[in-house]
Amino acid sequence: MVSATNHSRHKSNGGGGSRARGLGRPERASPDARTCAARLVEVAPLVVRFIRAQMRAQMPGLTMAQFRAMSYLYRRPGCSLRALAGHLGVTPPTGSALVERLVARGVATRTPNAANRREVALELTAAGRARYEAATEAARRRTTRVLAALPDPVVRRLTLDLLELGAAFAAAEAAPER
Repeated sequence: MVSATNHSRHKSNGGGGSRARGLGRPERASPDARTCAARLVEVAPLVVRFIRAQMRAQMPGLTMAQFRAMSYLYRRPGCSLRALAGHLGVTPPTGSALVERLVARGVATRTPNAANRREVALELTAAGRARYEAATEAARRRTTRVLAALPDPVVRRLTLDLLELGAAFAAAEAAPER
């Protein structure tokens, strides 16, 4: 990955080709960006599988779709069924059945939307939030043990790089390409 100090010099518009509108990135990717993207596409699924496995071990009996729904509801309490279904890539009726199973487990609620009776607001119950937070903490502990095997300078560099990576993807998500 590109270190935070090396990456910061590429943020200006000076001396490096044209930049995509508002995202501070080159319209044509550099060889470094292509190499980094290839590695990220290879490594990210491995990391995500590892973290999900750690979290799911703390919440046995949940399907991956239910786990993903809880994750979404944790980050976006009060969201609509349509938003959740869109995130999961399922139809609203399929999302509704999934939410019903979470409600039956006591980890989620569906509340009618006062402004629109055809919509419901979804959120985790206190028990659902507590289970999700406990699972997240267990995954952090296990991930810490994996990272502890790396040299400290590598871990520090990764931490800074992940901050920049997160910001870049948050900006890209907020302003999708046309």
